[in-house]
Amino acid sequence: MPSFTSPSARGGPVTERIVIDDLSQVGSARRAADAVARACELDDTRRGIVGIVATEAATNLARHARAGAFLTQSTSHCGVAGVELIAVDAGPGMHDLDRAFSDGFSTGGTQGTGLGAIRRQADELDVYTVPGQGTIVLARVFAQPPVRGAARDVLVDVGAVCLPVGGETACGDGWAVVQTAERAVVLLVDGLGHGVSAAEAADVAIATFRTHVVRSPSEIVTAVHEALRATRGAALGVAAVTATGEGATVRFCGVGNTVAALVSEGARHALPSMNGTAGLQVRSMQEFTQPWTAGTMLVMHTDGITTRWRADAYRGILVRDPAILAAALQRDHMRGRDDATVLAFRLHSGGSR
Repeated sequence: MPSFTSPSARGGPVTERIVIDDLSQVGSARRAADAVARACELDDTRRGIVGIVATEAATNLARHARAGAFLTQSTSHCGVAGVELIAVDAGPGMHDLDRAFSDGFSTGGTQGTGLGAIRRQADELDVYTVPGQGTIVLARVFAQPPVRGAARDVLVDVGAVCLPVGGETACGDGWAVVQTAERAVVLLVDGLGHGVSAAEAADVAIATFRTHVVRSPSEIVTAVHEALRATRGAALGVAAVTATGEGATVRFCGVGNTVAALVSEGARHALPSMNGTAGLQVRSMQEFTQPWTAGTMLVMHTDGITTRWRADAYRGILVRDPAILAAALQRDHMRGRDDATVLAFRLHSGGSR
């Protein structure tokens, strides 16, 4: 079973986040995206496209947004090499999205080519906007242009935002996804505390997870628990998703204060975690099983995100790319006192988006 995650390096894989409050940060956003492109070995042409998308997205934030931030990371979790770029803000939102994509349209007296240029250049694009609430623009540029209609050998589409607490370069949160078209297995881990020691625990958990990924969630959690005894310990959750004729089945085993839930419009089915800390003390290992149908997302996050969010507060977001929901929860519910990771998944519908 192939793994579609970047090698873990001191926690993570980490999302690079740059606050954009004026045009002086646009260059920083472009350089951050280019660093990801270089690491993913994109050629000069594709790196040039990444630069255009990053520049347009960050410039839009600087000129039109409130509380704007630019996020970038590898697209390895999508099963292909490339760069993911997300521009997220807290307002003002757009009343006419179709018009905003038209070249020459601008609310700020500029040439108005930003969203139109992004749509022409990006291999994948999704935009979620609510007037008065904000806008999230997601773009992906792959190492090779995707073949229209070509299927990906994946069961779930993945959205992820993983951020270290301010002032830290190492991230005590970690995550991994290993999947085929029939089975997907997910790990989310939160090393106790934050900083390098927490990141070391996350790295151990990820390495052990990959070794035992063919086993059941409770067996994986047991193996990770034993491996973490030489570390400060961690909270963690493991979800195994298996395709069925009607959708999929999720089996979940967790320890500590990570959160996992299947969410739909007006409903939220929690997947409980056991009390304890992996690597220190766990009283029991118990799995929970839930059916997963189309139109529902699986959301997992660490305690750097508050639990007071509701999916129905984001009208229509569950039909968007799961990275949109991950970015929205990070924007609106990050505590700011700890590392914060949000993972969101939807069942893959087949073909490239």
